[in-house]
Amino acid sequence: MTAKQRKVQNAGWYRFNIGALECTTIWDGYIHHGYEGLFPNADPAELARLKQEYRLPKGEFFPMDLNPVVVNTGDRLILIDAGMGRTSQLFGDTMGHTVDNMRASGIEPDEIDMVLMTHLHPDHSFGLIHPDGTAVYRNADLYVTKADWEEWTDEASLKRNDFRAPWTEGTLAAVAPYRDRVKLFDPGDTILPVVSTMSGAGHSLGQCAYIFESEGEKVVFTGDVAHHAVFDPIHPEWFFHNDYDSDPQMGADAKAAIFARVVDENIRYHGYHFPYPGIGDLERVADGTYRFHGDAVTPRLGYSVD
Repeated sequence: MTAKQRKVQNAGWYRFNIGALECTTIWDGYIHHGYEGLFPNADPAELARLKQEYRLPKGEFFPMDLNPVVVNTGDRLILIDAGMGRTSQLFGDTMGHTVDNMRASGIEPDEIDMVLMTHLHPDHSFGLIHPDGTAVYRNADLYVTKADWEEWTDEASLKRNDFRAPWTEGTLAAVAPYRDRVKLFDPGDTILPVVSTMSGAGHSLGQCAYIFESEGEKVVFTGDVAHHAVFDPIHPEWFFHNDYDSDPQMGADAKAAIFARVVDENIRYHGYHFPYPGIGDLERVADGTYRFHGDAVTPRLGYSVD
């Protein structure tokens, strides 16, 4: 008799509460991402030291999760970012699970009222559509900052000879079914009484972070302000890959500002690319840098030892 190994993991979805808000991380999958070039201004010896100290994957690659979140406010279901979806394999074939995992969590895509985009890069926006080009979230308004919309729906980029051509082509297709439901805004605007915004620009020129507040508790959804739960908090001055940041130094500055606000205002932190489910707390340590303490995944919802 041969016992077949299943070779799959039960990740899928994970719930956590912020005041009266019920939040559900919906795992879209992961990018098989290389360490090479990850932080161009990093000291290679320091990066290697942290890999060893924190027992990170020792090879050339590590898994970078994609963690969209649905927030139930009581009268609306709000999705933050849409994952890579299944329209493209630009970043590999390990993504595209948002719709299946959303349904497994008990949420239907047609129930989503609003989609808040931190930015329109492929692994956040391509999941807005099915492979046939139709909208996944047929009843949702799409919220994007004006600056991000201008950068990533600029048809002039289709004539470029770099990554911006296929990224823009895919973005234009992804937003096409939502054109009559796009709501443009500026960072700093209030979206709803429970949702405020702040700039996270740099990785893209219009990247935006969303702060949800309920019953005195807050959480921030940060998109790609930070990409790694160890490297970024310890070295917020490190900026992301030169090839893909619109303005690397601006991105590092935005990261430092958001980290400081999160700690000063006791805001829970959600990292889109942090290890699933991406939710936890930032701590400022004596040298002024930070540490991220991710929540231990638990089957108990709303449990507290207080």
